Amino acid sequence: MRHGILLAGIALLSACSGGEEAKAPTQREQIGQSWKYEEAEGTKLAYIGSANSVATMTAPDTFSVLLIQPMSNGEKTVRVKLVGAPFQCDLSDCSVTARADGGEPMEWKGRMTTTDDGIELPPSQKAYEAIKAAKTIDVDLVTGTKDETTRFRFNVAGLDLPA
Repeated sequence: MRHGILLAGIALLSACSGGEEAKAPTQREQIGQSWKYEEAEGTKLAYIGSANSVATMTAPDTFSVLLIQPMSNGEKTVRVKLVGAPFQCDLSDCSVTARADGGEPMEWKGRMTTTDDGIELPPSQKAYEAIKAAKTIDVDLVTGTKDETTRFRFNVAGLDLPA
């Protein structure tokens, strides 16, 4: 009888453990698809991941991130990053096409970031204003060959950065 109880206990422990180790969240899961905020050098910055992802030659879950960082003069820069695939841009004329709430296309011109994983858009491009006023922003980014682009959607409603 003791052996039967012991075997039942071992079987119960095995069933509860599931036999698999808990998986660490992916980078996409960590960033999420809603606004997150961090303090950096006394200023609050905001970032959000795209609602969609795409399989590329370099990653099965390539996605985009919008990062908004206030400047000391009160203006805000916007960075559009690509995670999982190299960011591609004409260095002499670096730009992305965006749409606020499905409207007319806007061309945002900027420069490659120092990490070569995105584009930094200066305040003159009015990207922050478009993001702040919209519920959704779609950004077209090159994710494959020269002509292959993916439209990444961001659900940007609820942005809360000080003016």
